[in-house]
Amino acid sequence: METVTAADLKEVFRERPRDSHKGTYGYIALIGGSFRYSGAIRLAYMANCAMRSGAGVVRIGAPRGICSTIRSDVLESTLFPLSDSDGDLVFIADEMKELTCGTRSAAFGMGIGNGEETEKALSWLLKNYPGRLIIDADGLNALARTDRSILRAAAGRVVLTPHPGEFSRLTGKPIRELLTDPAGEAEAYARETGATVLLKGAYTTVTDGKKTLRIDRGCAGMATAGSGDVLSGILAAVCAWEGNLLRAAAAAAWINGRAGELAQQRYGDISMVAGDTAAQIPEVIKEIRSAE
Repeated sequence: METVTAADLKEVFRERPRDSHKGTYGYIALIGGSFRYSGAIRLAYMANCAMRSGAGVVRIGAPRGICSTIRSDVLESTLFPLSDSDGDLVFIADEMKELTCGTRSAAFGMGIGNGEETEKALSWLLKNYPGRLIIDADGLNALARTDRSILRAAAGRVVLTPHPGEFSRLTGKPIRELLTDPAGEAEAYARETGATVLLKGAYTTVTDGKKTLRIDRGCAGMATAGSGDVLSGILAAVCAWEGNLLRAAAAAAWINGRAGELAQQRYGDISMVAGDTAAQIPEVIKEIRSAE
């Protein structure tokens, strides 16, 4: 198993041609939020995680009832209100199709809730979305209640970003069993489903079932609400323009972990919050570019 370094990622973050444009680096969609958990999707773009990580255009899909709380924070991104009931998603296929049309990647599930409508939306995306689909948070919980064969038949490429508790629900295995060999368990699940698995932890494992990469970046200060949402924003962006999906997932995990380390140096392991991690993304990308 190879441990990823900054130098390994230089090619991913190479200098961009002067004649490139926003379409060169891709349209992406971030889909999430609910009345109770609107902060998750807000963080994914509020700190400009996806834009700071190189996305060309970001569309935010959120239930209409919470859009008023999001709108003032949408600057470089665009907002796409989705049908809802009291701030919770009501799945409409035509809306999801319009939101994701023309995007290269989409992140789904951050704070969207665990209701039946979430399962409907996820099922539609897996069956119909041809781009790269990142499934996180409540999206993973919905997936755990669905036959995993849907992953093997997915219309596009899928990246799963579970922490050990979510991975336990996906696999049906106890956390303690999974943690005896997290890399091996992630590899087996990736081979079975055809998905790329980004298993979070003190060390992050990224695998497509054929090749496995280890990320040793991160810190105790990242044990705070929203750290996973920052990762999802970074991941959706890099997946839009990096051709190698495994490398894209590893790059996103490395950036997130290293940005967390820089945030902890400034604020300490107790006082830092996820937004502090997001603010360090540009410094990490500059560090990657200058790596020997």
